[in-house]
Amino acid sequence: MKSFKDIRSQVNEEYYTGPTSYIGGDKSNVGDIAGADLGNLSSGGAKKPYATPNNMAVLEKALNQELHGIHLDPVQALSKAGTKFSSTGLVFDVNSANIRNAAMRNETYQTALTFGGHPLGEAPDTNPANDFAAREIGSGMTPYEKTLPETTVSFSFEAVGTGYKISASFV
Repeated sequence: MKSFKDIRSQVNEEYYTGPTSYIGGDKSNVGDIAGADLGNLSSGGAKKPYATPNNMAVLEKALNQELHGIHLDPVQALSKAGTKFSSTGLVFDVNSANIRNAAMRNETYQTALTFGGHPLGEAPDTNPANDFAAREIGSGMTPYEKTLPETTVSFSFEAVGTGYKISASFV
């Protein structure tokens, strides 16, 4: 029978100790090991809370935390941050051409913040795909997205070396 030392000498194992990407139930992260505080909105399950007008400032900070650092590709950075941010129910459009143009010109890229594709607050819903839901909800109930303030996300880009520093603000 072989001893542990004999077996261990024949096994060659290497373990990765760098940053990881988790997709998990609590403070999960995308692309870093820190994670972002999504105001207790990152935990899944049936009792998951939604965004409220009171925690929009926390969500803005969380989005900026995901965008922290210098990114070579601004589209990829916004896509990753948007994926993480979507766990709150709030999403924004990523238009690759407009983002790259804004980044190259050091301008801002603005897009509407929506709740699962439905506009927030008093913003008109011009997407014909939402017509069916609007007819079904016509029972006098106020849709959840109408209780949130109408919000636009403004991404600003600053060229740093060969990459971009990106910051987001809710307008």
